[in-house]
Amino acid sequence: MLLYGCRSVKDRGTKVWIGGASCEEEPKILWSWALDAPEFTMPANVSMEVGNTDIKYLVMELHYKVAQSEAHKDTSGVDILFSKEKTKYQAGIFLFMAEDGTFPPKKKDIHLDLSCNYTSPEITVFAYRTHAHTYATRISGYLVHNSTWSVIGSRDPRLAEMFVRLESVISIKPGDKLYARCEYDTTNANKTIVIGNTHHDEMCNLYLMYFIESAQINSVKRMCTTQQDFKIPREGAPWYEEYVSNRTLIFILICIIIILVGCPLAYCCKSYFCPRRSYYKRPNDGFEKLFTPDEDDEEDEILYKSYKHSY
Repeated sequence: MLLYGCRSVKDRGTKVWIGGASCEEEPKILWSWALDAPEFTMPANVSMEVGNTDIKYLVMELHYKVAQSEAHKDTSGVDILFSKEKTKYQAGIFLFMAEDGTFPPKKKDIHLDLSCNYTSPEITVFAYRTHAHTYATRISGYLVHNSTWSVIGSRDPRLAEMFVRLESVISIKPGDKLYARCEYDTTNANKTIVIGNTHHDEMCNLYLMYFIESAQINSVKRMCTTQQDFKIPREGAPWYEEYVSNRTLIFILICIIIILVGCPLAYCCKSYFCPRRSYYKRPNDGFEKLFTPDEDDEEDEILYKSYKHSY
């Protein structure tokens, strides 16, 4: 489900239609949902303004994986909370979207990259959402500020397609660079896969939900479609923390193995190359053992007796 804000819509004589454009002009994506995603709540003092703006209509676009018969009663929908009180900030969506691309079959590691220079006013990203179809395995977004890479968000698009709230908001400023990477596995594909709108095609979409002061909401360029390969520093990769934690875990396991295997081995070697002996001393009032020989150790018993007799 996609919720668009439109300045105008084509008069079709009905509020429900199949196919065709959602808006007569370029639509603004307000919200989207798929794959059992939970409800979403805006941060405090953030909203999307409609009505007294260039958004005069709300249009909900539904995509179906399986076509339904005309007799099927569809109850799909979305509940929207309205308020007449203005908020300090307005929310919008910045969209990475691949418009074309081809992926050969029987390939495990394929990726498609998008990149753009950010030139709009500063925005604050607080949530993100990924979207693709059958063969995508991960979609990641990156910010480069003053040559420093950071991960905006990274997620498997096969999971519930929810807007994921960030633990800490991220500021994107003019002059920053934005990147998105979509990764695919076509091992099970029997034909070339292309970017397209049907379920048999693939997609590469990353939505960044942001807020900005209300007066500047229309100054933000909202889309990046430029395909350009890029190289991610290891420290900026979404799997780097996992790599570090796995490396630490492997080190701990190696230490445990050394302890479990090395100690018994060291004991055996010591027993073989350094046979145990019992040592005694003569106290002032008679003989005293420093170490008690084992009862079943014949060699220790013989040594004990010989030392005792010598005194």
